[in-house]
Amino acid sequence: MITGILSGHSSPLRCVALSQDNSYVVSGDRSTIIVHSTKTGIVEYRADNVFANGVQGLCNLPNGSLVACGWDDGGHLKVFSPSLELVQTLEGHDGPVWCVTVSPSGSHFASGGSDKKVMIWSEPGEGSEWARVQVLEDHTDQIYVVCFSPDGKQLATGSIDNLINLYSFNEGNAILAHTLEGHTWVVNSLSFSPDCKFLCSGSADHSIKFWNPADGSLVNSIDGAHTSRMVRSVSYSPNGRILVSAGYDKTMKIWDAETFELKHTFEQEFITWQLTITADSNYIVSANEDKTVRITHCREYHLTGLTPILNLILHIVYKWEFVSFLEPNENTSTLEKVMRLLGECVHDGGYNVTSEILSFLSPAHLPVQITPTRWTRDPESLIMFMRAKNKRSQEENAEKEAAMKTAMEGLRQRIAELEPDENDY
Repeated sequence: MITGILSGHSSPLRCVALSQDNSYVVSGDRSTIIVHSTKTGIVEYRADNVFANGVQGLCNLPNGSLVACGWDDGGHLKVFSPSLELVQTLEGHDGPVWCVTVSPSGSHFASGGSDKKVMIWSEPGEGSEWARVQVLEDHTDQIYVVCFSPDGKQLATGSIDNLINLYSFNEGNAILAHTLEGHTWVVNSLSFSPDCKFLCSGSADHSIKFWNPADGSLVNSIDGAHTSRMVRSVSYSPNGRILVSAGYDKTMKIWDAETFELKHTFEQEFITWQLTITADSNYIVSANEDKTVRITHCREYHLTGLTPILNLILHIVYKWEFVSFLEPNENTSTLEKVMRLLGECVHDGGYNVTSEILSFLSPAHLPVQITPTRWTRDPESLIMFMRAKNKRSQEENAEKEAAMKTAMEGLRQRIAELEPDENDY
């Protein structure tokens, strides 16, 4: 998968979705849907004038089809083929449709709109037509987000009424199980953990909250998660180790899913409206107000209690396990600020320059117990890493020996060729 910027839109983006195999990313702006290849970054398909007043939500079906929701003369959902040919228009909502999500099996999808209704749609029957099978009217204001659990047994909805409704879901039948109260403003985004033990919510009240779906209880709240205005989007990584959030403060943040600690902050020049994470948990895919889709490396950042210099050494040695530094404040020393800047140099410009600058700080002198914190929780990963490292070392040594043997043999032959023959005397 490529990283960087995917262009082609002419207005700010509002939504983004990945294909089931992550080979394509679909994005929507005020009126256009674009399908990019994640391998090449090339625009594969494009549909213009989809909705008159904005494409508000997208979800990919297992067969490659796409469902889009938006706002024009009425409240509509539109089903497209993988090549963005219009297959069906679904009517039922009265007003803009703000959100849509598909069940893990692909047999149903749910939509939410300004009419305060959540609608459940069933998989195509005869004539390949999607049909509405249920209408939920438990919210008192507009629905901004709908989300199925990874096991397909629960459906969560968030609204301008500040509430989250949690439904049990079975064969297209949703039954209200819990109403979660705690947010003081609009609920913008929802995400279930991969094991379905947690439901995360992001709100315009600046907070990120974690709930227990089994009983509807609040587990933890990160108040002021994004300092300026609202939390726009939240998403668990498929491996369950981190949560990524985006806010109107022009940042994306990585949180430890186990400890709820902030691990890293991406400072941006634009607002990220929606984000999702690839199936391998390696990339963040975001829809942004600067008219771009961006694919960003998603790493497990680690805050440590080590000295700034050792932090930076770890940053260099474990190239794929970044170490994050605490945000500077009035008590931050000059050394810590310098180490942070050098760490950003590693992140933004590559390792070689920083490694050369700090070559006098030999990684060989590192205590063996200093390892990324994930390995203290996952020793099997460390064992596998060390075995792989040892195997690579053995393979490299074998290749060097083979190359040396070949070189020596060639040298012997060359010497033999240059030795004078008896006839030369």
